[in-house]
Amino acid sequence: ASPTGGEGTGPSIAQGAGPRPIKKHEPILLDYVFVYRGYISDHTRIFSMGPLSDHLIKAHHAMLKVQETVKQAAKPGVLAGDLYNLAVSTASDLGYGENFMGSDDHRVRFVGHGVGIELDEYPFLAKGQKMKVKKGMAIALEPKLIFPNCGVVGVENTHIVEERGLRQLGRYAGDITII
Repeated sequence: ASPTGGEGTGPSIAQGAGPRPIKKHEPILLDYVFVYRGYISDHTRIFSMGPLSDHLIKAHHAMLKVQETVKQAAKPGVLAGDLYNLAVSTASDLGYGENFMGSDDHRVRFVGHGVGIELDEYPFLAKGQKMKVKKGMAIALEPKLIFPNCGVVGVENTHIVEERGLRQLGRYAGDITII
């Protein structure tokens, strides 16, 4: 289960887009995957029909800062769990600890995962993970904020671990796209 999923279409599909029409000025999360020659790249962007509130825009920018902080720290030899802890502490320092990666009982304890021929592979940037990241690993980093009854903001990009940190593969801007 994911704290970013919608209500779904019914009990048999209880997550994802539901029957309610999208409203103006609410965040629309689009999580999409590309496959090139059998290898996966995972991304998320936020869209909106009309501008979002200043609160959500500021929160989204905070997640871009979390992403940048983890990208710089994710060097070969760093523990995956330490990268998760860094993301949590950065989100808290920015004032968003209560909504980082969920809220209340609907919080997930990860901020990224490996990708390759499967969508979710090692390493998992998750609480307590002891695996070290290695040069050449592909990692989808996905810091998000969930505001109940308001929506989700954040970003996801696939990166390659290099000596100086993560190198982002996608080139689509991480800002909110107003349509």
